[in-house]
Amino acid sequence: MDSIENTFDQMFEAVRNRSTTAVAKSESMEALDSKQISEEFSGLPSGPQEEFLIQSKIRPIFGKPGLNSSAIGTHPDFISLEGTNTTQKHYTCTIFVDIKGSTRLSLLYPLEFVYQFKNAVIQTCVETIRSFDGHIHRLMGDAVMAFFGGRSTQKEDAVADAINCSVTLRAILEGSIKPWMERKGLDAKDFGFRVGCDFGNDEEVLWGSFGYSNVGEVSATGLPVDMASKLQGLAGKNQTMLGQGLLDFVYWPEKYSTIKTRDRGDGKESLPVVSPNITDADGNPLNYKMRQLSYDKSLEFSALPRSFREKICSGSVRDHTEIDYKCYSIENGSKQEYISASRFLGPDISLSFVVRSRTNNRLKFPLKVVFRKTNHGPITPEDERDVEQEGVVRYLRKEKVSKYNRSFHPVSTVEIPESTLYRGLHTMKCQVYDSDGILLFRDWIGVMIK
Repeated sequence: MDSIENTFDQMFEAVRNRSTTAVAKSESMEALDSKQISEEFSGLPSGPQEEFLIQSKIRPIFGKPGLNSSAIGTHPDFISLEGTNTTQKHYTCTIFVDIKGSTRLSLLYPLEFVYQFKNAVIQTCVETIRSFDGHIHRLMGDAVMAFFGGRSTQKEDAVADAINCSVTLRAILEGSIKPWMERKGLDAKDFGFRVGCDFGNDEEVLWGSFGYSNVGEVSATGLPVDMASKLQGLAGKNQTMLGQGLLDFVYWPEKYSTIKTRDRGDGKESLPVVSPNITDADGNPLNYKMRQLSYDKSLEFSALPRSFREKICSGSVRDHTEIDYKCYSIENGSKQEYISASRFLGPDISLSFVVRSRTNNRLKFPLKVVFRKTNHGPITPEDERDVEQEGVVRYLRKEKVSKYNRSFHPVSTVEIPESTLYRGLHTMKCQVYDSDGILLFRDWIGVMIK
């Protein structure tokens, strides 16, 4: 990502400049007629200066072409329901993002600054969500509600987008917003995001027009939609809470989530289900599962730049400028890069995990490459489920071009074949050591399978 650290600086400056221009314009508004006002304000900076700033950085990383310019409000797939009594069942993955710790700002700083800061944060949330093809449904004070998925999106991919969005939101918070606040002298320790996310399948979600034609909206209703809001309320600061619908649908591994706990006088209490625990028509408790997304563990296989992830996961991810690690899928005879955990692949698709190293450097060859896969999910055979497998070893060597050309090939490459088998998220860890056994590189690629 092109300097994630200065993303919020750019966003705030764009908002501040636009606000300053608008104030300057408004001072002379009383002397203008309506025609002049329209002409004056048509010259203000328009949205695209900052509106697509974040998208232009994030979308290419996750293999998403173009920009998501969808407007707030009715999901474009359900516009036909506006002002009607017609309803439609269709899946959705709902996300609620709440900005925590912003209320007190109004007591400490001028309102103009508070507005500019909060607006920049909201715009950052909006554009991060849209970067992953999310549709912004509503802004509610310091909160954002959005839907992932639609008629042209696979259900599993909507979940992948929502999870990648949650991880990236926190990455921007930790890597850009908080450092900006600290540089400006703002107290960042109590500021953060709380995210709730859940998936509802076709039979669990009903879309329809609520209210009246001029005072209404098309929205979705159903237990998983309502739960996303409750999950956000139960999430800790800078945490994402995942609901049972999502966890069960894609077999999200326990390794990449934890059970929320809270302190009690006599120790910690586990909170494995949504509370208060609502009951069904017969009075039975629902026991709706929830788990907290493990941010640090999920960052290990995130498609976010390795150099950035290393700063946060210094004990696990290790970058090296001379070494690269990628995965390729072979679908319908076509080989293309599979970006880590960016989308779900079908079963029985061939994969190739490839490591490359430049040779015109001072690295001590041969380099030892160790691949270790871990499969998750209930379909995985029990003896290998959640267990890191024995390493597959390959060597990167400096090879002469030919017996006539004694120079070395500029790049050395090794690869191992795999294929998609079991539904869920699986990982391939790669470690590279020099000839002295010193670890040079370590990264993970996550593969999502339908």
